[in-house]
Amino acid sequence: MGRDPSADVAVLKVDGTGFPVACLGDSNKVQVGDDVLAIGNALALEGGLSVTRGIISGPPRPGTEIGTAIESVLQTDAAINPGNSGGPLVDLAGNVVGINTAGNAQAENVGFAIAIDPAKPIIEQTIAHPAAASAFLGVTSQTFDSGLASQTGLPVDHGALVLDIAPGGPADQAGIRPGDVIVAFDGKPVNGSDDLGRDILARKPGDKVTIQLVRADGSKQTVTATLGVRPLPTP
Repeated sequence: MGRDPSADVAVLKVDGTGFPVACLGDSNKVQVGDDVLAIGNALALEGGLSVTRGIISGPPRPGTEIGTAIESVLQTDAAINPGNSGGPLVDLAGNVVGINTAGNAQAENVGFAIAIDPAKPIIEQTIAHPAAASAFLGVTSQTFDSGLASQTGLPVDHGALVLDIAPGGPADQAGIRPGDVIVAFDGKPVNGSDDLGRDILARKPGDKVTIQLVRADGSKQTVTATLGVRPLPTP
C-alpha cells in the first residue's frame, strides 16, 4: 500500500479472508532482560521459517544509528540474520513488540528491531493515505554533542551535524553544507539527529522552513528551505 523509506517500514495488503492475526504488544513496557523470539526466513534456507531466542539486551537505541528515522529501536541478542528483516520480534506471550531490521556483522549477538509503538503511527498513516508523500530535506546527519563540540571547537553543544547533502536537494539549494550544525528547525530547537528527522517528517512537501545553522567556521546563519518529496528507493 505504501512505504516510508526513512522509517524502513512498508505496509503490504494481502487479498483474502480468514488469515491468522498476530497481536501487537506494547514495546514501551519492554525491559532489558525480557525474553523474546525473532521469527524470519534466515538466509532464505529451504524448509521455511526459523526462530531464534534471546533477550532484550540493551535500552532503546536511537533509530538513526541503524538507518531508520523511528525514534528508538530495541536491541536484542536473538540472532537476526539476512532474511529475518521484516519478521516479528515477539515476547513470550506471542505479542509483536518489534520488527526485525538489522544485525551487526562486526559484533556477536547484537541485533536490532524497530519498536512497534513508534512504528504504529507510520503504519496507520500509510494505510489511511497510501499515496501520501513524505517531506525531504536531503541531509544525512548525526547528533552533535559536547564530545564533538570539544573536538571541533564550535560554540554549540547540541544539534544535528550535517555529514552529507543530496545533490540538488532542498538543503543543497538552501546553501546547507557538510560540517554545518543544525541547531533549530522552523523555530524549534534541534538537540540531535532524531529531533531533526521527526521535525522533517512532521511537515509536508512544499513547506518552507527556516533552519538555524552554526557553520564550520563558528559563524551563525539562518537559511530558508523548501521541503521536497522524499524519493523512494528502487525496489
